[in-house]
Amino acid sequence: MTNHKSLTAQLNLLILVNWKEEGEWSLLLLLRKMVGRIDIVQPVSFKRSISSRFTNISNYLSEFYVPLLALIPRKHFNVTISWQMRLGICYGILKRVVHCNKPPVHIIQDFHIDLTQTQWLYRIQIALMKLAIPGIDYFFCTSTEEEKIYSQLFGISRSRIVFLPLMAPWSHFEEPDHPKKDYIFSYGNSDRDFETLVRAVSHLNIKTYILSQRYQSHVPLPENVSILRDRISDKELIEWIASSRMVVFPLKDYRVSAGQLSMLEVMALARPLIITENMATKEYAVHRHSALFFEAGNDKELADHIQYLWNHKESAEQIGQHARQIALKLNDNRMTVFINVLERCATDIQKGERQ
Repeated sequence: MTNHKSLTAQLNLLILVNWKEEGEWSLLLLLRKMVGRIDIVQPVSFKRSISSRFTNISNYLSEFYVPLLALIPRKHFNVTISWQMRLGICYGILKRVVHCNKPPVHIIQDFHIDLTQTQWLYRIQIALMKLAIPGIDYFFCTSTEEEKIYSQLFGISRSRIVFLPLMAPWSHFEEPDHPKKDYIFSYGNSDRDFETLVRAVSHLNIKTYILSQRYQSHVPLPENVSILRDRISDKELIEWIASSRMVVFPLKDYRVSAGQLSMLEVMALARPLIITENMATKEYAVHRHSALFFEAGNDKELADHIQYLWNHKESAEQIGQHARQIALKLNDNRMTVFINVLERCATDIQKGERQ
């Protein structure tokens, strides 16, 4: 830790976010002990007495105006971290225009693309991303496989792009054990392939609950499948997960990095998990040890996994416990990766000052 401090204490960080940060962010609390200074540029918020609608609009537009606001205090900071893609793209373009080869060093925290997208709007976003890349010094991506793909696709040096693992909310690890009930649970609104899950359980006599506001079935649902449409609290979601016999995440495509945060929520609660293997999910578990993986769209393979866990309760619970142990280690792994990149930023800045 002393070595980390000696290298990073000279750093003054400016973090760009698209939400109202209340100061309880665990990463901030850790980084404040290691760097010289941290400030946050965040959306303008309004009191409830004015309108929550204005706050929502401000949050959405912040991905465009927060990078502009970040230009004002830039002389007081030597590292800027854009926490979302659009923030990073906008700030990267601005950095090219204003001070491309000078501090602050720019890190983008959430660098990923959907390799299956062909729509013209997405192609425009990719074009803007290519414009921004010379204004981004380090890239945190969502899997080790993407390090190679994005390096080749965008001409980014492999030394500048790094997989940064996610982690589950710490509150999930502190959740007490819940009595188990005989049902399968699945949830999510984006990048889900619930049709595959419905086909997999249609001939199984197992009650299955799918929590999703967006999913619309294209076939009649079997009697053992129920769709939950109402939005629920985080506490209620935890109860649904923790009380289930297993959780299933059917995802759309191997090439789309999706589902890993939900995956980690389930792992932290020590529930047996079956999930589609994609570039991101395979980073967080080992097949038949801490999760069961299946190929996207393969309902037969999914049904076999469900039957195995259902009929081997002890093995299923062992998988859940192994998953929890892996998830517990991710906090340290994440901080190690993050700090290593900050150390490299400090070295880059020192070299720049000597030249």
